[in-house]
Amino acid sequence: MSTTRFDNPEVSSEPLTVNLALGHGSRTRLIIEDQGDDYDISGTNLYGYYRGNITAAKGLEISLRGDDDSATRIGIKYQFYGAHTEQSTKGNLSQAFTLGYERNTTSKQDYIGGYYSDCDDYYCDYISETGNWQHDTNVYDIAWVVGYKFAARDIIYGGPFYQWGQLRGDKTITNATTQQLKSDGYMIGANIAIEHRFSFGMGLAGEIVYANLDWGNYSQNDTSFNFKIDYQF
Repeated sequence: MSTTRFDNPEVSSEPLTVNLALGHGSRTRLIIEDQGDDYDISGTNLYGYYRGNITAAKGLEISLRGDDDSATRIGIKYQFYGAHTEQSTKGNLSQAFTLGYERNTTSKQDYIGGYYSDCDDYYCDYISETGNWQHDTNVYDIAWVVGYKFAARDIIYGGPFYQWGQLRGDKTITNATTQQLKSDGYMIGANIAIEHRFSFGMGLAGEIVYANLDWGNYSQNDTSFNFKIDYQF
């Protein structure tokens, strides 16, 4: 589940305005153990990511994000309060709602061990055992974002968010019955970010995110720092 936010509540009032971003963002990964049926939370890791945003109408933005962990996220943001990007000045207070959907498909094969079989006086057959697992994770996201422009080209923003999702898949071990994998969970948290926009369109931003994850029988509290660089066309 992603703990990368960066949803500036100021949205362009002009349709087809494009923003492209690159950065390092945090994700909390759910690890399926190679042996046994237990689930374990490995913690928060940083991944490179890319994101593209485009405005579909005044104050309405659609985004697509991918990262090195093979997760793909589609998001919608609507600014319902405050001046839009082109009209925004120092002191502007803005608010927006965001909705998101993320899908992550993962598969892996691991060598577990082996044993000797059909031994005679000179030779034994060695039977290796491997574990093959695959799963799909679907995560849904909703957030409320508030921003304040404290300088002509600087804004501070953030707010609460809530994610919930399901993991479905299976695991097969050589000469063993296929095991079904199934779990559910949620994450609740909040972020605060500072963003600076240069006169030629480039922007730099950093954010701190605090989140509580509860998935299956595991829970975790974590704080992470994310960074991005973007360009507004």
